[in-house]
Amino acid sequence: MLKEILVLGELHLDLNYESDFYEQLVEKIVSRLSQFIKYNPDDLNRKIFEKVIKSGFSETPKKIIGHCYFKRGGNGNNSSEFLTRLGIPTKLISIIGRGSEWMYDELKALGINTDAVFQIDEITPVSTIIKSSFTTKIHLAPNLKNKMSFEGKKVDDVIFENGKIIFSTPIAKKFIEIFERASQLDLITAYNIETQKVQTLQQLTQLIRKRYDLFFLNLKDAYIILKNNHSSVIEVDEKFKPYAKIRVYTAGSKGSYIITDFFNLHFPGVEVSEIVDRTGAGDCYAAGFLTKLYDAVEDKFKLNELLKKENSDQLKSILSLCGKYATYLLKIIRILLDNL
Repeated sequence: MLKEILVLGELHLDLNYESDFYEQLVEKIVSRLSQFIKYNPDDLNRKIFEKVIKSGFSETPKKIIGHCYFKRGGNGNNSSEFLTRLGIPTKLISIIGRGSEWMYDELKALGINTDAVFQIDEITPVSTIIKSSFTTKIHLAPNLKNKMSFEGKKVDDVIFENGKIIFSTPIAKKFIEIFERASQLDLITAYNIETQKVQTLQQLTQLIRKRYDLFFLNLKDAYIILKNNHSSVIEVDEKFKPYAKIRVYTAGSKGSYIITDFFNLHFPGVEVSEIVDRTGAGDCYAAGFLTKLYDAVEDKFKLNELLKKENSDQLKSILSLCGKYATYLLKIIRILLDNL
């Protein structure tokens, strides 16, 4: 039986809403400002700008028509689906609330192991994703998500028995106990850091009490955590290196960086002619990276050997493959979907 990647993360509802509201709003505000500047160039001040912008909001329609639909969401869901579609045996470890039983059937149909998806008697959280032609905004309900915890649930070590890698996405207080238990059972440990769960370096230090194998961190989130957006990647890594042996920083169009104690790698971003959906891009990158790591590294003991200085060249070769595959994965998935 093939070993699994265990994905520890959130599974909830996404309400996707598509409309031209933002475009209408921008047009209204720009038009108002242009008219005011044209006829009152000497009267510009902060209060005037605020008044004009508020009037632009107030004059948009009260009822906004758009296309909307529900679907499975959450980092845990996204990562599990990407990994499974890439041919990796995957088990999702998560919590769902009331009215979400249909998710089991969908996940199982994809081939995802749902034996560790537990249900509790709480309202299932909903994230509202508002899309327009130039931006995507996600409205969260942290109060509901915080209730989706394993408290009161008996989570036996049997869920780890067939695991090779455990990936917490994102790392959070409600997941850390399970993540630590998996690390003690010699699974390769990987996690994602996001500012919705960690806002300061102090919070990260309280959460991460040992050096795990690998983390993923968007550079924008790193700057928010450090309260400094002027540092280089190397300067950022000096602050985050105590938390993992392999650090992966993603930087959008600037590409990604993989840093260990002995070498640094950079992968330029890939130009995409048409961006269909930015939601889940980080999950997609991590899934691609972990897919190649899963194929290339036999187990935790092998990874420990590769992390030694004398084996740096071999590890660099493996991580280069992981980084390249993750970088190009969006295009690869597009080709796969086109051929389904």
